[in-house]
Amino acid sequence: MIDQTSQWYKLQYPECFVSDEQKMLQKVFADFTDNEVMPVRDQIDDDITHEKVITPLLKKLQVDIGCQKNVIPREYGGNEELSMVSSALKQEQLSRGDYGISLHTAVTDWALVPATIAYLMPFPPEVKAWGKAVLDEFAPMFVGNELKAGCFNMSEAESACDIENHTNEGRLVRTKAELKGNEWVINGSKLWASNAGIADLNLVICNMDPKQGIDTFTLIYIPEPWPGVSHGKFEVKCGIQADRNAATYFDNVRVPKEWCLQGPLAWELFLTNVVSAFPLNAANATGMLQGAFDVLLDWTGKRVVGGRPIREHLSTAAFLGEMASIISVARAAFLEATYELDHMDIYGSWTTDSMVAKLRSVLTFATRSASELILKGMEFMGSYGYVRENQYEKYYRDVACSKLVLGGIQLGYFSVCRQFYDLDFSSFGPGKLQK
Repeated sequence: MIDQTSQWYKLQYPECFVSDEQKMLQKVFADFTDNEVMPVRDQIDDDITHEKVITPLLKKLQVDIGCQKNVIPREYGGNEELSMVSSALKQEQLSRGDYGISLHTAVTDWALVPATIAYLMPFPPEVKAWGKAVLDEFAPMFVGNELKAGCFNMSEAESACDIENHTNEGRLVRTKAELKGNEWVINGSKLWASNAGIADLNLVICNMDPKQGIDTFTLIYIPEPWPGVSHGKFEVKCGIQADRNAATYFDNVRVPKEWCLQGPLAWELFLTNVVSAFPLNAANATGMLQGAFDVLLDWTGKRVVGGRPIREHLSTAAFLGEMASIISVARAAFLEATYELDHMDIYGSWTTDSMVAKLRSVLTFATRSASELILKGMEFMGSYGYVRENQYEKYYRDVACSKLVLGGIQLGYFSVCRQFYDLDFSSFGPGKLQK
C-alpha cells in the first residue's frame, strides 16, 4: 500500500523527478495493484487458459483504465502519454503485484511507440508518412472497448541475444523481407516475444539482406489474424504466466508497402525502442523486490522465534535493512534514468554509447540485485517461503526472468564497457561480427 503523504514517499519520489500529475497516475496503478491484482495473485500462475483471472485483469487495466491507448496520439483518440518517468512508475506498481501483467501492458506500448514517434517527432516526410499509415490503419483497434495486444517481435532462435546487440547492426536478423510491387513479403520466424500468439498487431524486425546491415534493415507492422502468420505452443516457464511467449512463423506473409519502413531511420527507431525498455525493466525488478520486501516484513513481524518476532532478531533486521536500501537505490536509479530520457535536449540522444551504458548499468544492477535478495529472503521464511499461498515464492520465480530479457545481464555489462574502451563483442566469441 503506497502512502503518498509520508516523508519516506516524498524522499523516494522527489519532486525533481516526479510531477504531481505523475503521482496521480502512480496512485491509479498502485490502487489497481492493491485492489485487483493482490487478492488473486496466487491464482494467476494456475490460470493456464487466461480466461478466469488474467484476461479479466487485463481488460480492467487496458480497457477500463485505458492503458492500451496510452501511446496513441490524441488526434487518434489516445492518451499520448509518452513520458518515460510515467511509464516507469506504472511498471513498478504493476510488477509489485504481477510481473506478467506488467509486461503485457508494457509490450503493447512497446509495439506501438515506433509508429507514434515517427508520426509526432521531426522525422523526414517518408518516416512521418509511415507512422501515419500505421496509425490510420491500426490506432482505432486500440482506442475501442475491446481488449487488444501488441507484440514487438524481435528475437530469433538462431541469433540469441545478438539482435539486441546493436554492434552487429542487424546482420544477424534472419527473418527476411522482400519488396514485390506494392507489397512486402515476409518469411522467417521469431521466438520469445511477449504477447506472441495473442497479439492483434505485431511489429516485426526483418532485414532485406543481412549482409548489408543497417541499410536494408526493416520494421514491418503485421496484424493478426493474417494469412501466412502462425504460432507454436505457448512456452511453459517457471514464472510470469500472465506473459505469453510463443514462436511466430511468417510464411510468404504479404502486407501493403505502406506498413514497412526500411533503412537507417528504421534502425534508429528500433534502437530507440530497445533502449527505452532498459529503465522500465529496472522499474519492474524494483517493483518485484518491493513486493517481496512487503511480504517478508509482514511475515517476520508475525512469526515468533525465541520469544520475539523474527524481524527483531539482528540477522533478520540487517537483511531487511539491506533489502530496503537496495530498493531505495534502484528506485532512485531508474527515476533518474527515465528523467534523463524525458529531457533529451539536456542529456542527449538515447542511443549513444554513453546513454546505453548508463541505462544498461541501471538495468543490470536492479535485476541482479532483486534476484539475489529475493532468493536470500526465502531463507528467513523457511518452508513458508516456497508455499504458494504465502505469496513470496512467486516473486522468486518471476524475478529470475527479469535478468534474461533484452539480451540479458552479460550483454548489459559488455555495453557498459563500451563507454570506457572500444570493446567489440559477440555471443559467437571475441571480436565484432565481420561485415
